[in-house]
This record gives sequence, C-alpha cells and structure tokens, in this order.
Amino acid sequence: MENQFNTPENSHEKQDGKLPDVAVKERDDAPAGRNIKRTIIIAVCVLIVIYLIYYFMSDH
Repeated sequence: MENQFNTPENSHEKQDGKLPDVAVKERDDAPAGRNIKRTIIIAVCVLIVIYLIYYFMSDH
C-alpha cells in the first residue's frame, strides 16, 4: 500500500511553485461562485418564460 504522504496531493509540503498562476491567485474560486448564482437565476427565468408560454397557449 502506498504511503498517503508520498503523493503530492496529500503531502504537507507547499506546492505553490508547481501550480499555475491562476490557481495560486484564485484560491477561493470566487468567480465560479458568481457564475453558479448567475446560472441559477437565468435557469429560473427561462423556466418561468416556458411556463408562461405554456399557460397562455393553453385554453385558460
């Protein structure tokens, strides 16, 4: 069995030098969090439009 501390992802050594600049600068990944919120809002708006089209195209 391989020792878990011999693999780079499980070692306690600092590996900032091996990571791309984007990964070092954006550790918390804030832009991805904003994109998820935008995507959810857009999806809800699209679903509301589809529902309204269905509702008004029916005989109600």
